[in-house]
Amino acid sequence: MPLITFLSDFGWHDHYVASVKTKILAENPETQIIDITHNIKKFDIIHGAQVLKAVYRDFPEGTIHLTAINLRQSAKEAMIAIKLNNQYILGGNNGMLGLLDEKAPQEIIKITENEPGSNFPAKDVLAVAASQIASNKSFQDLGTPMDESEFVRYLPQRVKATREIIQGHVIHVDDYGNLITNIGKTDYDILSKGKSIQVKFRNYVLSKVQQYYHETTGGEAFALFNDQNVLEIGIKEGNASELLGMEYGSMVSVRFSDY
Repeated sequence: MPLITFLSDFGWHDHYVASVKTKILAENPETQIIDITHNIKKFDIIHGAQVLKAVYRDFPEGTIHLTAINLRQSAKEAMIAIKLNNQYILGGNNGMLGLLDEKAPQEIIKITENEPGSNFPAKDVLAVAASQIASNKSFQDLGTPMDESEFVRYLPQRVKATREIIQGHVIHVDDYGNLITNIGKTDYDILSKGKSIQVKFRNYVLSKVQQYYHETTGGEAFALFNDQNVLEIGIKEGNASELLGMEYGSMVSVRFSDY
């Protein structure tokens, strides 16, 4: 039976997480449900997309990912299921799923709702659909195909790269206060060959990109490429976001010059 993951902004103080899980388990008692996190910032689909994007491809093909963040903000918001990179991802058509990949999903299904307008769509719609996929029900039988033009997408912040500079932005602040950027290692490796580098952000300059976290001593700022192969800025044993005054959208640049 496929795994089901669960990501939400519900937190742990209320019954919401348990209610969704019991709905799934009532249909499939042997289902394995893995919590990604339920501490997504309230209503923050960008945060939700960043967390899911960082991990969903690591699960086996055919894994079912149930997401519940800022659902049903309008009566017209459909609950949808998409097939993306051979994974099934369920959520609202609120733009979050469109942030997971620049390419279009392999399939998009508008889920048929037995209780239209439910105040708890994560339980009444998405949990039911996840159970059906886990029970080998045809993906197409969840509802009706949705045209790609109806699939809500927001343009992500872009990286600008020349021979002299890569300009990017902070796209996520993790729980340690580390700043995750959209500057990728592939561009950096190509442009940095044989050149000195300067990582610039706010009024700070770093003269190298290190390989490991342990290369920095306490209180020092660092830059490295993390497990997602994107540039991360942090302060050893400190909160970089607070201490550097940076947040989502803050600009970061890497400049290259000949030795």
